[in-house]
Amino acid sequence: MGLFDYLFPWMCKRVFRKVDYNSNGLIEPLEVEVAILTLYNIVNKRLPGWQDPPTRDAIQAALKSFDDDHNGALDAAEFERFAKSLMSTGPDMFFARVGKDAVVKTALLPALTMGVKRAAAGMPGLEGIKDVPLAVLAPAIGVAFNAVRALVPY
Repeated sequence: MGLFDYLFPWMCKRVFRKVDYNSNGLIEPLEVEVAILTLYNIVNKRLPGWQDPPTRDAIQAALKSFDDDHNGALDAAEFERFAKSLMSTGPDMFFARVGKDAVVKTALLPALTMGVKRAAAGMPGLEGIKDVPLAVLAPAIGVAFNAVRALVPY
């Protein structure tokens, strides 16, 4: 049982209570859309990377299949299952972004920075890079790395 198994239901309950404006224990289709967008906003603000929320049409199409009692609204349990299903890349993908970002920042970027320093030391006109402190060079390379990574799908 992972972190997701504890955190995601808590987030769903929090969002459900927030958008259940009339406090009847059900959220209607428009409230479901607001809830899904709110949930994605919470996750995207707290984790690195970005996960696009589903479109309005995708939400409305999926809504029908999770409305077990066919009353046109979702209760809290139906909403949690519904929200989990909309994360088509898999709910653990959100938390995998954290791990990927940590690997990049703690292993890849330091190694890349040292490689750049070593390579630049032997290149005419770039010898001065060997004197740049790692605390300055690593963030600069990180910014360049993130810019390239944003342009190249992986």
